[in-house]
Amino acid sequence: MKGKILLLFFITIVFSSCQNISQPDVVSTGNGTESKEITEGRSDHSNNEVLSMSIGNYELKGEFYDEMLRNPIDHDYEVEFNEFQNSKEINTTLGWGALEGKYTEIWDKELNQIYKKLRSKLDREPREALIESQKEWLKYHLRETKFVEKTFIDNGYLGSRGSVSLATDIKERIRERTMQLFEYRYLLDGEVEFLYQSKK
Repeated sequence: MKGKILLLFFITIVFSSCQNISQPDVVSTGNGTESKEITEGRSDHSNNEVLSMSIGNYELKGEFYDEMLRNPIDHDYEVEFNEFQNSKEINTTLGWGALEGKYTEIWDKELNQIYKKLRSKLDREPREALIESQKEWLKYHLRETKFVEKTFIDNGYLGSRGSVSLATDIKERIRERTMQLFEYRYLLDGEVEFLYQSKK
């Protein structure tokens, strides 16, 4: 009897956890069609459950998390993406890729800025550890990008939207690392200061 109850309990947990899995970003089916349904399967960035996976690993009070929810880059990206998606003009992967590229550059500038600020606040040993950590992250980032390019993009495996999917992934990887560094600075001095100012 105990075995049946445990089995039933286990099955219930498995099914309930399957219901909470969010859909990944769109990956092209390879048929080459262009349409406005490019957001199908996108995570809603205003959903706190989704963001909790990529914001705030150490600060448990939620203040840092709240600051990151209000960040100007994600706000402006969402506005521009919605404008792009709802435009009466034909949406192309070229236009979508340009939007992803624009925000990749913005996040990259933010990453460099917060890295310098954080580094300047650390004593010698933690600073050396941060430098080493950042070098390793950069190696991983570049190697991961190269792997996806060589394995899935260059041979057309992901279809016409493959390069956009890769651009989105690159942006998200840089965004996530930037937020990690923001959190480290926040833990040191309680500051969250974005270089980027909202234009919307």
